[in-house]
Amino acid sequence: MDYDKKTKNELVKEIRRLNNVISNSITSEDAEVKQEEYPNNSQNGALYNLIFNQPFLGIVHFDEDRTIIDCNSQFVKIIGASREEIIGHNLLNFFDNKEILLAIKDAFADKISVFEGGYFNQFRNEEMFVKIFFNSYRDSNNEVILGTGLFEDITAKKKAEKEVELLAHSIQNISECVIITDPQNKILYVNKAFENIFGYTSEEIISESFGILRSLNNPKKINDEIYKTTSSKVWQGELLNVKKDGTEFPIFLSTTLLKNIEGKTYARIGVVRDITQRKKDEKELIEAKLKAEQSDKLKSEFLAQMSHEIRTPINVILNIANMILEDHYFDADEDTKATFSILDSAGKRITRTIDLILNMAEVQVGAYDYTPRRFDLFSDMYNLLYREFEKISEEKGIDFKWTKNTDNTLITADVYSVSQIFSNLLYNTVKFTNIGEVDVVFSRNSKGNLLVQFIDTGIGIGEEFLPHVFEIFSQEDRGHTRQFEGNGLGLALVKSYCELNKINIKIESTKGTGTTVSLVFPKTKYKD
Repeated sequence: MDYDKKTKNELVKEIRRLNNVISNSITSEDAEVKQEEYPNNSQNGALYNLIFNQPFLGIVHFDEDRTIIDCNSQFVKIIGASREEIIGHNLLNFFDNKEILLAIKDAFADKISVFEGGYFNQFRNEEMFVKIFFNSYRDSNNEVILGTGLFEDITAKKKAEKEVELLAHSIQNISECVIITDPQNKILYVNKAFENIFGYTSEEIISESFGILRSLNNPKKINDEIYKTTSSKVWQGELLNVKKDGTEFPIFLSTTLLKNIEGKTYARIGVVRDITQRKKDEKELIEAKLKAEQSDKLKSEFLAQMSHEIRTPINVILNIANMILEDHYFDADEDTKATFSILDSAGKRITRTIDLILNMAEVQVGAYDYTPRRFDLFSDMYNLLYREFEKISEEKGIDFKWTKNTDNTLITADVYSVSQIFSNLLYNTVKFTNIGEVDVVFSRNSKGNLLVQFIDTGIGIGEEFLPHVFEIFSQEDRGHTRQFEGNGLGLALVKSYCELNKINIKIESTKGTGTTVSLVFPKTKYKD
């Protein structure tokens, strides 16, 4: 007999047979002779040694006082102590489970004694699960003289069972439908979510073909695609399924094959998610997007029309006023000239206010047509704005300078919005500076970005108001007694235009000393 190839259960049977041999030899009238003869039985001796040293079961022998006489290496491994810590010690010292203690007691009382369960292993400092068979041997006077325990470590098995139980519980209670079929597509298992969504009970659907759930409105080649894909990986996609009541609804399916260690398919698993609400939301989102686009188009058209309707008559009035003034300039007295000057100033103020309102509205509704291009910031802004603000500065008696500390001022940005940033910042620096100077400095920061600073020696901004400077309609000086005119739109629009062009803007100011506004431009994607 080849004992090396015996299974665990077969070894247990052989151990029990040997127990009987040992027991019979002990209880025989010629016990002393037979005990001496027993080791010389080559077949039983070899079998005993083989079984005692096998790696599956822990074996321990103990006397009538439960003192351990001998044990094999597998028992040492299960206990987790050294052999020296085990031999000669009471078996009861190693177990805290009362049922194990009762099982030993039953064995000594000639009862069938089997224990299966958990206990805390003090040497391993962890909970273990074992299956134990206890047996006892008696002498001719029916006194217990020897006990034997067979220990099987089933901790891994119990943990696996617990994990399987947890997995089964999770599958049964997840919100997605889980369907398992055999290779011929007959349904083997469905979870609660399937019953709730499809309307079938598990009893009704088990053994039915999976095809009962598929809609005829799916693409004709979809089944072939699924089978081809799942032969090597997971297939995912959207399909139409049919409920028990015939209702067709959209689902998202993830499916794959389940194969054994030989690579043979034994089942197919599919996870189904009802995407009816998602499809409805997507449809509403698309419709809302179309409506928003139509609304933005109408807003853009409205703003363009308003811009034309408001600016045109004002420009006509201003042009006529200038023509009258030019025709009669030398004949007009000082009061008349002053009146025309006020008219021109008020007209420009109205035009600026209208520009700010319409530009801000364009940005807020997303109707602004952002068109970046390559241009030279210094030369373009200088040519566009320098003369205008130099004249205003001269009239106020302040110095107006543009300083260029870098040779390269090329950028890629939207020209109109950048010009509006410059125009509004220059308007503020000149407006709030009565003594000193305004300097626009072009340079590079430590990271190589183009840096433009608007530096003035004006009235400055209070520390408590600085966090609010970019808020729409915000003004530090409010009320009817305020010193400076304005509507609180300029810096809010500047901030919006900076965000469009990815320009970092920072304001530093001290009340009564002046203000520095810094613009850091992103590096151009073109080679400088």
